Amino acid sequence: MIKKTLILLVVIFVLALGGFKTFEYLALNSTVSDSNIPVEFKIEEGQGVEEIGIALEKDGLISNKYFFFFYTWKNDLSRKVQAGNFELAPNLTVPEITTILIEGENKPEIRKITVPEGFTNKKIAERLKKIDSLIGSQFEELIGCNCFQEVENCVCGKSFQEYDFVKNIPKGVDLEGYLFPDTYFIDKEDTAEILVMKFLNNFKKQIGGDLIVEIERQGKSLHEIVTMASVIEKEAKTAEDRRIVSGIFWKRVNDAYPLQSCATLAYVLGVDKPQYSINDTEIDSPYNTYKNAGLPPGPISNPGLDAIRAAVHPDQNDYYFFLTDPSTGEMVYSVTLDEHNRNKAIHGL
Repeated sequence: MIKKTLILLVVIFVLALGGFKTFEYLALNSTVSDSNIPVEFKIEEGQGVEEIGIALEKDGLISNKYFFFFYTWKNDLSRKVQAGNFELAPNLTVPEITTILIEGENKPEIRKITVPEGFTNKKIAERLKKIDSLIGSQFEELIGCNCFQEVENCVCGKSFQEYDFVKNIPKGVDLEGYLFPDTYFIDKEDTAEILVMKFLNNFKKQIGGDLIVEIERQGKSLHEIVTMASVIEKEAKTAEDRRIVSGIFWKRVNDAYPLQSCATLAYVLGVDKPQYSINDTEIDSPYNTYKNAGLPPGPISNPGLDAIRAAVHPDQNDYYFFLTDPSTGEMVYSVTLDEHNRNKAIHGL
């Protein structure tokens, strides 16, 4: 009986030791992801290891707060962590993070700008000016350049000529549509030109490979696709609705029938309205798709990848008209104009 008890205790000890070794291995070597994108992490004066560990886990920088507790306790580092602002990334291990919090350079506040899908260049510039007024104003000037086909007389055109898609922007059209929606970090040495190039580099990275091959196969230009996607982005919210709207709009383009997109009126007028008047639809602008058939000269917003994919892969359907219910946001589709007019009356439009 005593022998069996000793064996059981040995087994429990071995299992406990194995569990401890596994925990220790994870604490020393695990990371949250492969992402090396820096995240601002701030430690306030007086914060202890427990609060810091909880914050690290909450911010997605470590997978388990207890890994941080264990490592700092085991190595007697609990009182060596400094207060301040730090740059950390999800691909760092707990020891690497702890070293930065103890010995690493204390970083200034990290500046970043988040651009939602469908933001116009004007809105991006306005948001950037609140972060850095000088860079924001210079950024606005650069992205407003509309002489890309006259490079010798256009300073900003020269700056961005390494991008093929910029070279193909028609004369009179600026970088609207090509500032890819995402979160961008602004380093202290960044100029407005470098920041614009961060946007363009991201666009180039996102819009490549199979998408470019398919666009070329369809005989369309990237500018046409981005322009269409920018309208789809503002007209529809779900992936399914975007593909359906894309199918409708491409049919209208092929038929030389006006898109009649309220989103283009909002772009021209600079204001969103629940419903636009007859006078609004008659405004004189090449971007007014009530007066002009086909696509507008350029994008009316900066579309996300989902809208761009919808522009490339439209849904094949029989619809030719659609509306959005103002109270529910539901998209309602029609095959004929009579059906569309009935739906407008039903939905109070």
